Amino acid sequence: MNYLIAIFFIFSLASHVVRILATTSGSKKQLYILRHGQATHNPRAEEARANGCSYDEFMELMRQDDSLDSSLTDLGRAQAKLVYEQSLKHLEANIQLVVSSPLSRAIETADFVVPSVQQRVCVEDFRIISGWLLNAKRRTRSELQQLFPHWNLDNLQTQEDTLWTPDLETHADCAQRGFQGLCWIMERPEDSILLVTHGGLLRFTMQQHNRVKMMDGRTSKQEERDVQARFGNCELRRYTMEWEAEETENDNHSTEKAQRSLVLTELDTNGDNSQEAAS
Repeated sequence: MNYLIAIFFIFSLASHVVRILATTSGSKKQLYILRHGQATHNPRAEEARANGCSYDEFMELMRQDDSLDSSLTDLGRAQAKLVYEQSLKHLEANIQLVVSSPLSRAIETADFVVPSVQQRVCVEDFRIISGWLLNAKRRTRSELQQLFPHWNLDNLQTQEDTLWTPDLETHADCAQRGFQGLCWIMERPEDSILLVTHGGLLRFTMQQHNRVKMMDGRTSKQEERDVQARFGNCELRRYTMEWEAEETENDNHSTEKAQRSLVLTELDTNGDNSQEAAS
């Protein structure tokens, strides 16, 4: 009898240790975020944006140059190849997982910048702001599987794109999708991940979601850009990402954990920031 009790105790203790390890391991991710290269709807709109046009004017130019699931331009492909040569060629061996929007321009960009990483997953939450523009509408899952057979499309729940509507998604809903996607990444076992997605989704998620906190851990003084600044085409940034455990005082003057925020700390893209990345 005592023998059985001892076995039960050891088994319970081991299970408890496993649960602790499961909740503490992988608590911090190294996340590379890359906006896709220039696509066919970008050239005129991006130029006007750089010259200070309004958001409505920017969207109208994209509408005029719109096409279903728009692909990369020749410049967009050249941008992606340059990012590979200048940055990701030297980092590729450390990247364990590539995550992409299921739109072709993002998948194509990912294939150019990390050609040898085996694990590649398309995640619906990382699409551009959905609706109104056809460049925001994805191809069917079957079409994507034919075009990109080396990608895992299990996250795409439907054959057709049921998320796209003629009405433009709100900025808040887009930001929430981005947050959900980052939460999905936090649940993954991999520690070093490349995410290829869209400028609008990144902007709304980083600037507007109240549970995403952006911090600056860069040591290089070469660039004065704000950590929440909009991504340019094929711009790469490097972060650590972790949960912030917040404690609040309730009516009984005891502390309790509130809804946690995700903290993204930007690091120097090509620097080592070894202390920040390892901590």
